[in-house]
This record gives sequence, C-alpha cells and structure tokens, in this order.
Amino acid sequence: MSGAKAWVYATRDAGLRLHWQKALGHPKAFAAASFQELHALALPKGAQIWLDLALPDLPKWQDPTWQALWGNAGHRVIAASSNPKDDEAMAALDAGCAGYCHAFSDPGTLRQIQQVIQTGHVWIGSALMQRLIRGANLAAPLVSAPSSTWSSLLTHRETEVAVMAAKGASNLDIAGACRISERTVKAHLSAAFEKLGVSDRLQLALKVHGIQ
Repeated sequence: MSGAKAWVYATRDAGLRLHWQKALGHPKAFAAASFQELHALALPKGAQIWLDLALPDLPKWQDPTWQALWGNAGHRVIAASSNPKDDEAMAALDAGCAGYCHAFSDPGTLRQIQQVIQTGHVWIGSALMQRLIRGANLAAPLVSAPSSTWSSLLTHRETEVAVMAAKGASNLDIAGACRISERTVKAHLSAAFEKLGVSDRLQLALKVHGIQ
C-alpha cells in the first residue's frame, strides 16, 4: 500500500481533531463525530481512519458492521485511546485495526504511525511490543528444534544484535553490551530486518525463536 486516498478524523472532541490535524495535516480530511457518521461516509477504498475510541456509539469489536471498514473497502483504522491499555490494544488489533496508540501522542509519533500504516504495516507501540516479545520468549522453549538458518543471512554482529533484540533488550542495552553506539545498533537492526524480511522486533523474535 503506497498511501491512503482519503483520511478521516473520527472524534467528537474538537481539541483532539485539531491535535491530529496539526500533527498529520490533511485539511480536507473527512470528519465524523460518531460511528454512525463514520459508517455512512462514502469513502474511496484504502482510506486511513483515525478513530477515537471514546466515541459513544462504537459497537463491540465482534459486530459485523466493522467489516465494512476493513473488509472489501480495505480501510486502515488506527484505534486511538486517551487511556490506552494493552488488553484493549490486543482486542482492537485482533478485530482488524491496523494500529493502536495514545490519542494525544506527540506529533512526531503520530507522523511515524501514519507512515507505518501507509506502508501496509501494523503499529502496536513499544509497551505492547515488549509484552508480545516476552510472550515469544516464553513460547521459545516449546519449539522442539528452532531453525538457525536465519543467522546464515546475517553478519556475526547483526546476529548478535538480533538475538539480544529478540530477547527484549533495548537499543541502549544492546549498545552497552556490544560497546557500540545506539545509532550503530539501529543500523544493524535495519540490516537484519531487511535481510530476514521482517518489519519489527516481534517478527524478529518469532524468526529467531523458530516460531514463525
């Protein structure tokens, strides 16, 4: 997906809508103050929808009306909460949302989320990412014979960095252990992501542990 053809700011909070507009632009974005209004919009396929989870008429994630948004229409929905919770994030992502974030994230983070979603990937945030990586680490011992072929695609240093990242180490932790800069760590991780065909640390962890 190269980019959205339309944007929607779905919130009844004027301050939040202004925050999104200042951070993300799109002055001609559609506006919806309720799920009913959002559902009634005539959007081109592949719209990017910023959805305030505080809307009063949101149906349950299991409700089939959601399929109109991310089914054949192919819209990309970013669920935004002013009080984010991991369980809520998991429910939103499981239902089909392309991202979950704090509604009032700083402008830089919002733009980063927008870019990730536009490239077809999913945004889950660092806290939930760490939770899922911990889950992958717990599941790793259950894999009878993890494949090590992935490491043959990487240099020795890239493999070292990948293993530490897969175990949940931060860039700062990796930099200290390897006696390199955080910038170098990011470069090694970017190279590893590209060579292994993964897009984030969770996919890397699954690859390293032989789960994926």
